[in-house]
Amino acid sequence: MHFLLTGGTLNPLKETYQSALARYGHTAEVFYPGQGLPGCSRFDALLLPGGGDIHPGRFGRGLLENGSEALDVPRDGFELDTFYRFFGQGKPILGICRGIQVINIALGGDIWQDLPSQCGKYHCGQGSDALWHDAVWFNGQREHVNSYHHQAVRRLGNGLVAAAKSPDGVTEAICHSSKPVRAVQWHPELMGERAMEWLLSAGKRF
Repeated sequence: MHFLLTGGTLNPLKETYQSALARYGHTAEVFYPGQGLPGCSRFDALLLPGGGDIHPGRFGRGLLENGSEALDVPRDGFELDTFYRFFGQGKPILGICRGIQVINIALGGDIWQDLPSQCGKYHCGQGSDALWHDAVWFNGQREHVNSYHHQAVRRLGNGLVAAAKSPDGVTEAICHSSKPVRAVQWHPELMGERAMEWLLSAGKRF
């Protein structure tokens, strides 16, 4: 498949996403805010990767004192508009980290702005170090995943279901009940080969 891969304004997109796709024989083109909305016709799928926080105004909330940080406002509109284009055409959409939050917000859900201050839950390591924990899938299977996030899915968007949760109840993976949409809160592109398989099977039944 040929992917459209979105980038942000805060820093260049890490090449680990393209490398992970390439391991499975896929290709990708990266587009950034300000380049204009790309047409969907030459792309088979969309991948929304990690990055800065989404402005809480996008889900009807104000900024909290210890809430959203490192906002990437230009990216918010760019990714939401691109999501709607691909979603309307029924093309596969994958999300990683920030991407799961973009998908959830696009479909009417919202997110926790800061898990530690709002929930007393910690899913972010120190600096660039991951905090590892289990994700428990819908069928009871467990996967040990890396965790870098201080935000997470709160109320699920329309048509979305939780596919995996952490032991402390945070939604770690979502999928759409009828569309080829899948996303995870962790970073499978930094893990072993098997970590991307569930995402890349978007559109297939469990």
